[in-house]
Amino acid sequence: MSTFSGINLSSRALAAAQRNMDVTGQNIANANTQGYTRQRVEQVSTVAAQGTWARKDVAGTGVEVTGITRIADALLDATMRADTAASAEQQATARIWNQIEASLGEPSATGLSTQLAAMHSSWANLGRTEGTEAAATARADVLARSKAVVDTLATLDAHLASQWSAADRQLDVLVEQANSTAAQVAGLNEAILKANATGTSPNELIDHREQALSRLAELTGARVTTRENGMVDVHVGNAAIVTGISAEKLSVSRAALADIKHDGAVTSLRIGQTGVLPVSGSLRATVDAVNTTIPRAALDLDATARRIGASVNAVYNPGGTAALDFFAMPISGRDYARGMVVRPDVTTTNFTDRSDATTVDRDIARRIGNLVSAEGGPTATWRAHVTNVASKVQSAEVRAEVAGQTAMKSAAARDSVSGVSIDEEMTNLVAYQHAYNAAARVLTTIDQALDTLINRTGLVGR
Repeated sequence: MSTFSGINLSSRALAAAQRNMDVTGQNIANANTQGYTRQRVEQVSTVAAQGTWARKDVAGTGVEVTGITRIADALLDATMRADTAASAEQQATARIWNQIEASLGEPSATGLSTQLAAMHSSWANLGRTEGTEAAATARADVLARSKAVVDTLATLDAHLASQWSAADRQLDVLVEQANSTAAQVAGLNEAILKANATGTSPNELIDHREQALSRLAELTGARVTTRENGMVDVHVGNAAIVTGISAEKLSVSRAALADIKHDGAVTSLRIGQTGVLPVSGSLRATVDAVNTTIPRAALDLDATARRIGASVNAVYNPGGTAALDFFAMPISGRDYARGMVVRPDVTTTNFTDRSDATTVDRDIARRIGNLVSAEGGPTATWRAHVTNVASKVQSAEVRAEVAGQTAMKSAAARDSVSGVSIDEEMTNLVAYQHAYNAAARVLTTIDQALDTLINRTGLVGR
């Protein structure tokens, strides 16, 4: 190595050490930045001078920085996205079931269990009542308690309908967020492609894209495929929402709650003309809530209402003539919770009388009162429904807890590879500082040698 080539070698060493300190500073500066992936300088030794007269006993020509690498593991990134999507789905599902349970209002003084108990108690009291005036009072109590049950059923149905409408509106919010995020991914794809083409570092752009991909996965359970040119394609269900620099849009194809409950209609998502069903994510949970969870809860409530009306009518009007029933059932044969009423022509003075005016159908009244404890009766049916919802809530919360812990572990595994350790970076900074000082010392030594060679050689004898 010649003296002057030593200057070039030292200059390269200084530049490499400086670049390492710059990247270390960038890592330290972003240690608490959400989504930042630590970076590392890639460098290689440069070979000795080549040529016809090159010698074998010379050193290389120094060091060369070949690039700055993001320290990321594609498998860990994909696992974290999948686990985040699963956690988002389970968390949303648990919230929906909690809302359904809260709407039941059980146990409470105004809950349906309390209203049913009061209604059956009023029938039992009517069965014990003697005398016309006392019977009229007891009948009035039966009517009031029965109407309270009907009103409670209608209120519960309205709560479920309101929850369904909220979930249906939430679809629009989530779809808009997904479309915005997909457009952001496509834009970052284009920026990364340009950065690679011009030779600039795309690392920060890739970090931003990874955050957007995580958000898109959280919403839709999106799958990501990386191209050789650095861009990514994103699929939701069986359709692409991002292809290179182009982004498609999700849309909602709606069905009404009544059609979903009774006719098998569904609300669906589309990308273009292709129907898609997210494999996980918040959108999957919300679509399931709109199509399955809430409609099924409403149907279970209808079944309870139908059981209440049918059990009372079967005792009150064993002949089965609808015009003589106590509870008037919906003619449509559906929406019992909302449509069942006490038959309008039933008053305190015209209860069906099959015994005599003084006993006021005591046997019929007592039998209706005893339905409160009947196996398979309305109270048992409602209790089973409430228990089933509570079980669903517990299961959903357990799944949400497990999925959340799994997502946290995936994030921790990713951070163990891609996250910034301040202790490690400070250690590296000291090492790079010493490398810089050493390179500067080599340059100073060569400078002193050149000074001796140029300014002091040949001075003997002068």
